[in-house]
Amino acid sequence: MKRLLLLIVITCTVLTLFASTTLVVHYHRFDGDYEGWNLWIWPVEPIGQEGKSYQFTERDDFGVKATVVLDMDLTKVGIIVRLGEWLMKDVAKDRFIEIENGFAEVWILQGVEEIYRQRPDTSPRVFFAKLKDFDLIEAYSTHSVDTTKAEKFVVLVDDQPVPIKLVQKADPTDIHQTRYFQIKLAEPLKEEDLCRDIFLKIEGFKEARVYAVEVLDKLYYDGPLGCIYTPNYTEFYVWSPVSKSVELLLYKPDENNPYRLPNENQPEKVVSMKRIENGAWYAKVDGNLDGYFYRYRYHSYGKVREGVDPYSKAVSIAGRYSVIIDFSKTNPDGWEKDSFVKLESYVDAIIYEIHIADMTGSPTSNVVNKASYLGLTEEETRGPNGVTTGLAHLKELGVTHVHILPINDFYTGDEFNRDFEKHYNWGYDPYLYMTPEGMYSLNPADPYARIREVKQMIKVLHDNNIGVILDVVFPHTYGVGELSPLDQAVPYYYYRIDRMGQHMNESGCGNTTASERLMMRRLILDAVTWWVKEYHVDGFRFDQMGLIDRETMLLVEQKLREINPSVIIYGEPWGGLGVSPRFGKHNLMDARIAVFNDGIRDAIRGSVFDVSVKGFAMSAVGRENRIKRGVVGSINYDGKLIVDFAFSPEQTINYVECHDNHTFWDKNVLAAQLDKTRSWTEEELKNAQKLAAAIILTSQGVPFLHAGQDFCRTKNFNGNSYNAPLSLNALDYARKSQFIDVFEYHKGLIELRKTHPAFRMRTAEQIKKHLEFLEAPRKVVAFLIKDHANGDEWKDILVIYNGNVTETTFELPEGEWNVVVDGYKAGAEVLYKVQGTILLTPLSAFVMYRN
Repeated sequence: MKRLLLLIVITCTVLTLFASTTLVVHYHRFDGDYEGWNLWIWPVEPIGQEGKSYQFTERDDFGVKATVVLDMDLTKVGIIVRLGEWLMKDVAKDRFIEIENGFAEVWILQGVEEIYRQRPDTSPRVFFAKLKDFDLIEAYSTHSVDTTKAEKFVVLVDDQPVPIKLVQKADPTDIHQTRYFQIKLAEPLKEEDLCRDIFLKIEGFKEARVYAVEVLDKLYYDGPLGCIYTPNYTEFYVWSPVSKSVELLLYKPDENNPYRLPNENQPEKVVSMKRIENGAWYAKVDGNLDGYFYRYRYHSYGKVREGVDPYSKAVSIAGRYSVIIDFSKTNPDGWEKDSFVKLESYVDAIIYEIHIADMTGSPTSNVVNKASYLGLTEEETRGPNGVTTGLAHLKELGVTHVHILPINDFYTGDEFNRDFEKHYNWGYDPYLYMTPEGMYSLNPADPYARIREVKQMIKVLHDNNIGVILDVVFPHTYGVGELSPLDQAVPYYYYRIDRMGQHMNESGCGNTTASERLMMRRLILDAVTWWVKEYHVDGFRFDQMGLIDRETMLLVEQKLREINPSVIIYGEPWGGLGVSPRFGKHNLMDARIAVFNDGIRDAIRGSVFDVSVKGFAMSAVGRENRIKRGVVGSINYDGKLIVDFAFSPEQTINYVECHDNHTFWDKNVLAAQLDKTRSWTEEELKNAQKLAAAIILTSQGVPFLHAGQDFCRTKNFNGNSYNAPLSLNALDYARKSQFIDVFEYHKGLIELRKTHPAFRMRTAEQIKKHLEFLEAPRKVVAFLIKDHANGDEWKDILVIYNGNVTETTFELPEGEWNVVVDGYKAGAEVLYKVQGTILLTPLSAFVMYRN
């Protein structure tokens, strides 16, 4: 028997060791250009396996061919056809191949999403055809067509031809023989035609389906969306103008375990929805549906699609089902009295960027409910040597607002295990926009819990006069197609699509949403409004805001300010992948929308891309004028050298580090290690940390700190820790104890800024009137804030930044000066008095006043 068991074990081991999977991939490009194209393949199971690139090694009459052998027994792999090192994807979405008995052979066509199991037809075809208007079709084909021969073109609506007025080139610079063309119909189609089968036939080409895209803006719907619960009935609204029919799938919760996920294939009830105005669908279901799960089934473009409600306000674990709940049950005690933190001007804010798990996830936090919303409600927690942690840390530091990395439902969150070592993520991969992420909830299976816990967290922060700013990610979603509730409801509409029908990747994240489309714009407005009204959120940071069109952002500001005049709105100014920003820092005009100021960041820290390039805080030369631009809030100060993008100091977010790139401490350590001119000490690196904080907190504009920046946060030199383990990302409060002097320095600077409005001037005119730069030595910036600026009790305030690594003398303006900040301490209380000449310590800031 033992010999038999041993033989079985040996056999299994051998089979495992020699298990493999073979893929044969054929690829055809209609343009015949295969230079640089290759495959990226990754195992789907087990989770966490890395992908790898594979080259096409053979050519045949179909195109090119790759035979890939993977040393694992796999049943499914992901595949991407890409150009070079991600210069381009052939098809934007991730695709997958099912494998049987260790082998699969597939055929792939350029620009075609379907993966074929048999050799497909490679005759000419239209890559993509879309309705731009009710009477205008735009198409792009594999081969040229002759636009002068309209008789070769036929448009069918449910197999019935419709008259064509003319065929024309879509690009005016083309000749009449073109691959990019438009078809003008003799009569416009009607709304009801958009859910019918519309096909384009061209002589010599394969028949192509026509998708409704821009034309759908003509069906803007301003009625209710989502589910509306009452104890007696629930109403459901969803917008899907291209669907022939829509069904509501209802799933009754398990009486013994109401949070158990139902079987997708066994809804308790399937309700046919009624088409109402402008492409919306409606259903009303009687009875108390509190706790029911639901999804939508769409019949569109010849396919059946299923998805959760794009307007989901509550979801099951992992976002697999939308859930009907009674929102009155989600409010913590005293919620009706909770209100926004009042903010007269953006410049009164001191923003601290946090990640929910980072703030309390470390064992050094001594928080009970670690890495959770409720962890940030625990009062007076202490860490090593008695330092404050979590909420108590925020209170002691004195910041006015926390900027929280995304907490709307994102795709990569591990809600089943809440294992932040294996599945940590920043959350910049949105799935649903109006419901909280469950991985930070203590009970993510309970749809009520995460909502109640978020509200409890916000209320406690508000009770301590700390505002809440949410990081929101609208310019892209985690995925497209079946991975996007938006794409399931209305394929293609919510995204920017190129001529070939591929999702554009301006964001660098695989797709880009189309904020300029009216219903996508509405989704953005509805989402932020929901968070403000239901969750009492105080503001928003817009990820990749440069990809959102200007009109949408102006409407966001207008709508939110009507609800909360103190709302603060800011975002990233840049576009993606070389795209001209639709709303960037050079397009602000007079909008009360701020942007991150990468100018002052780079002046202080040096390059974020080349760690060897130091900034002013580490004695780099030639940074003085850039520092001055930051000091004045990036306004047009003198029309010459001190000129930047802002019309108002409210429009600039001054920072030196954020979640992206290396922490400031790590960047400086790396720069010091690469410096061949001198050896840097830890004390000098601490001085650089303090000097950077002093510049940020005494400049005009809005100061922004990254969590842990105040105690020299390190991520062990990881410059992109978005999915690194929590053990690397979490705030180590032992480090706060170690660098307590740096923390106290930040705390003192914050007290100084909050106490003295001279550092918070409201307008460009005030700044130009009251701020004057002084002559200063090399690598020194000095300026006066004079004449009781902005009503300050101090008449004249002198600020000096010394970027030298040596002591430097500075001739003070006449009179006796009261020093409140030097290279060692910071605050609003007088440390000592000076006059005449002062000796500036290396890499330091000085703030002093006279009355």
